[in-house]
Amino acid sequence: MPQGVLSLLGMLLTIGVVLVLAYWCTRLIARRGLLGLPGFPRSGEKAHENMALLWQRNVGKNERLVLVRVHSRCLLLGVTGGSIQVLTELSQEEANQWLEGQPPGGDSAPSFAQILKGSFPSKK
Repeated sequence: MPQGVLSLLGMLLTIGVVLVLAYWCTRLIARRGLLGLPGFPRSGEKAHENMALLWQRNVGKNERLVLVRVHSRCLLLGVTGGSIQVLTELSQEEANQWLEGQPPGGDSAPSFAQILKGSFPSKK
């Protein structure tokens, strides 16, 4: 056989081996999670079941306050473009108000439509 045909067959065989190994590795990762590395859920585990976003408020460009539930704890986080910091942990009484769906402070903020109606004079 000519040298070019053997070279082509060798490349095709190499590509086939790489594809089979890639398929095998993705199946392994899917079964075991990300190879058991800490912080990554294993297959069948759902990380989002133990975490929930309860509230967030923008306070500046690329800055916000975020209230999250992690298991039974409620944490107030400061989130910026470069970092996330725990500002405080809510007490059990404060956390219960948020977890029951009734944020403290009474009435919720007015909607955009309510603000818009109040800013224009009514026709008489």
